[in-house]
Amino acid sequence: MEELDNILDGITDNISDKQQVQEENETQTQQTQQVTKPTDREMQEQFLINKDEEETKLTLEYARRMIALEKEIKEIKDDMKAIKDEYKDEGVSVQKVNKAIKNIKMAAKLNDLDATEIEMIQTVLNADPDIHTEIAQLVSKD
Repeated sequence: MEELDNILDGITDNISDKQQVQEENETQTQQTQQVTKPTDREMQEQFLINKDEEETKLTLEYARRMIALEKEIKEIKDDMKAIKDEYKDEGVSVQKVNKAIKNIKMAAKLNDLDATEIEMIQTVLNADPDIHTEIAQLVSKD
């Protein structure tokens, strides 16, 4: 009988030990969940940080691409200047050629109705001597 009591005590102690270990594990799990589960405010702050990081990344990417294009534009302008200088030295009236190109481009953009309207307005303005005189004064190099 004493042996049976010892066995029962051992089983009871073993069960108690297991329950205690299980309770400790549950307590640790709850503590871990409390530590790792962020509050709503922390989640909002993390969202803003991530958003700011993404926005910063996109801003830097945009800036790099724009700077690369600006460099290309600068190179093209330098090439255009070199070509102008080269042909100017050869006797070409580069300013007049550029002005003609600009006029052709503007004319190409106009539709027939706009072109007709502009032509009529120019005719009216050219027919007025006062306008003619004032424009002459504007373009004079005095």
